[in-house]
Amino acid sequence: MRSALAPQHICIYRDEYLPETMKFFHHIEDFIKAREPVLIDFSDCASISAAAAVITFAKITRYQLIADSFGMKLGHQSIQIKLPTDKDVRNFFRSTGFYDAIRAGGRNKLERLWNDTHNPFKTSNALQPDISTLIKHLKARLGKTPERLMSALSEGYLNINHHAYESSLTEELYGRWWQYTTSIKPNGTFSVILYDAGIGIPGSLENKIREAKWYSATDNQVIEFAMKKGNSRYPDNFGRGNGFSNIKQPVDVNKQAKHLLIASGRGSVTYKDQKIVNSELLTNYGYGGTLIEWCFDGEMK
Repeated sequence: MRSALAPQHICIYRDEYLPETMKFFHHIEDFIKAREPVLIDFSDCASISAAAAVITFAKITRYQLIADSFGMKLGHQSIQIKLPTDKDVRNFFRSTGFYDAIRAGGRNKLERLWNDTHNPFKTSNALQPDISTLIKHLKARLGKTPERLMSALSEGYLNINHHAYESSLTEELYGRWWQYTTSIKPNGTFSVILYDAGIGIPGSLENKIREAKWYSATDNQVIEFAMKKGNSRYPDNFGRGNGFSNIKQPVDVNKQAKHLLIASGRGSVTYKDQKIVNSELLTNYGYGGTLIEWCFDGEMK
């Protein structure tokens, strides 16, 4: 059995860790495309950041669903997990619920995760997800849900269902999103992160960018364009295109908000204080979908 070896630090936030992290994700995708059994080897892992954790959760469980859906000989057991050698890191994987999220299992495992109020890793592709369960989970995790966050998440789920995936995708994966809510750190910082494995914002807006003859647009510039009110994939917007206004609201209206991070295609954009403060383009691989992170600096009152 071949393996995908995780880097020492699985992280998309820091430039020094980003290339190897993206390479790791790309290797998992290669195994998915080949429908080949794989060992996901975390032996050398010393840390995993919040955003990288939800992408890893998505990559592994997506493959597990594909293995079952396409009748691979061992089904979801085709993907084996080797935990970190370091005892403290191994305990961290277990105590955070991450190992329960990525361990061998198919649809039933994901349903158990959904109903487990205390596990912070969630995934669904329901057209109308059970919002009451999500609210219960967020309150158990955070004590109080930041203002406008549920509206932003609901907008995110809707955008994923309408825009993220090609219609030919298998039923188990179409419209699927993955979510992770971090614990509140001692300094009060926490994040809520939503990810999909779809075509990405640049792919969704490809026709509109072409119509505008903006041939030199990079993925991060397309994300910036999408964040402006009224810019959607639909011609003349058809009354749509305001979704990012809702996505930005939790950061705009909460004093404790730290930033909003949007990563899609090969681009990433950071938004705070009602403006874009950072915009970057990856040099190797893309994010394999779209990630949205709402980060708050201070416990909600």
